[in-house]
Amino acid sequence: MASQTGATKSRETSTPVEVQKLQSVGGRANDAVARRAYSLYLASGGADGRDVEHWLQAEAEVLKRVPEIRESSSWYTVNVPVQGFTPEQIEVGVDENRAIVCADKGPSSNRSDSDGMSESIFVLADWPSTVDASTASAYVKNEILILTVKRADGAKASA
Repeated sequence: MASQTGATKSRETSTPVEVQKLQSVGGRANDAVARRAYSLYLASGGADGRDVEHWLQAEAEVLKRVPEIRESSSWYTVNVPVQGFTPEQIEVGVDENRAIVCADKGPSSNRSDSDGMSESIFVLADWPSTVDASTASAYVKNEILILTVKRADGAKASA
């Protein structure tokens, strides 16, 4: 019974996740969208002229948007479910307009598709107003990534 309590306690503690500049994480998300768009192109028989359609479909499949951005005082907070991922497998990128959370387990050998995709999630948050990216912090608690960032001085939230 004691080991069960220990496991419960360790899951309930929070583990910090490093917040990076958006470019590095955004590049990974862009690469994932490009790979998916290319696989859609191949699946359509390689027909030219549908690149925008394939790209938009790939974005919709790969990039998920956070369902809610909460505002408290001058801070924004988003919660992203990251079940099955360790904090070491999660990257967070933030700039003044948006954030991208990437969780990646690496290439999976038991996947039947051949597009080289690993088991990954990419979640996008578009801030309601500009933020000060240097104030961003993130941590994982109970398989939820919690990301907070302060609105930039003088920025008003869009209603």
